[in-house]
Amino acid sequence: MVLLFFMDGVKYDMMKQYMPFLSSINSKPLMSDFGYSCACHATMYTSRYIEEHGTWFIWKRGDNSPYKWLNYVPGLKYINFLPLKLVLGKITRKLSKNTSYAGVSCLVNLPLKYWPLFEPCDEVMWNDSRWKSDIPNLFTIMKKNNIPHHVVALHRGTQADDAFKEESCVDYKNDEFAYFFIGYTDNMMHTYGENGKEVQDYFTKVDAFIKQTYEKAKKSNDDVTVIAYSDHGHIDLEEPYIDINTYFKPEGLNVNNYIHLIESNYARFWFRNEKERKEVGNVISKMVKQNLGFVLDEAYQKKYHLQVNPKEHGELIFYLAAPHEFTKTIWGFGHSVKSGHGFEPTLPKHYGIFCSNKPLASDREFAYLTDVLPSVMEQTGISRDGYALRGQNIVNTEKAN
Repeated sequence: MVLLFFMDGVKYDMMKQYMPFLSSINSKPLMSDFGYSCACHATMYTSRYIEEHGTWFIWKRGDNSPYKWLNYVPGLKYINFLPLKLVLGKITRKLSKNTSYAGVSCLVNLPLKYWPLFEPCDEVMWNDSRWKSDIPNLFTIMKKNNIPHHVVALHRGTQADDAFKEESCVDYKNDEFAYFFIGYTDNMMHTYGENGKEVQDYFTKVDAFIKQTYEKAKKSNDDVTVIAYSDHGHIDLEEPYIDINTYFKPEGLNVNNYIHLIESNYARFWFRNEKERKEVGNVISKMVKQNLGFVLDEAYQKKYHLQVNPKEHGELIFYLAAPHEFTKTIWGFGHSVKSGHGFEPTLPKHYGIFCSNKPLASDREFAYLTDVLPSVMEQTGISRDGYALRGQNIVNTEKAN
């Protein structure tokens, strides 16, 4: 039996300090994707690169915006009043048929006139058969190969104890595979940061749950394989928080005059003409010269498999380097967040984890998100023949294969 435990945002060095069971078994740091959790999930479930599965950010530019209805109410989209935005966001969520994990968020600090230009990258939950229906994924492969399995706590609105409460659905006698979604670890990191006792204690609680589940499975199975992993690490944030408009104002410009999305540590722009491209490019180049970050140019996109459609994901993408984040983003005002992610995968504090009670390939320094699906397939006896997988099995093997 294979037990797959996903934990959102657990960093390697914190696992070593606060998760004694996982620390006692085999582990490797996991090098993440250059992006947020939605991209990481798509990569680990499909074993394809971002440029192949097409999910990088939660929002992209497109014609199927849930906010298109704002165009049909005269004058509404030109009113930028925060309480009104919150109401319109709530109304749209009720009207929307989007069932993805991220759902349809309120684009807090983005002017309303731009809301109808953007759509969520995902429309349904990852284990919905309609998700990435053109690419085989962990859940469709399990079903196709008739592997008896259960998926635990993978749903919207994840709470601290969901996996603990819902574990009872697993049939340890007959299931060959069980997937446990533990998403609240990320919430805790954002709220308290790595030095918060609350998050340290919660990590220890999660570790105890994994150990108890493993011991429970062993009572019904002679051979149990544990794979416990995360999608990325976390980096405690430091002041100052960056209001990008403070870099536009000295040039006599306002960021809200341009089609853009300001996320936690990315600023993405789409241009209506060359004049806009030049103006924004000038501002961003000055931010780069101040060592605030860099533009994800062609070389970076090639290095990190980010050669995506710029009309969807951004014609100019500025990455704000750790340990800083933007304030006044589409998510809110940013002052209460203690720890963040979406930073460069090569930063040690951004390493996630990959652990197993079975040996891990000794010829590999790191695990990668693309290795998750091939490793699960190998341990459940599913051949990778006929599947285009970018990762390798690294579990119970001397060399990655």
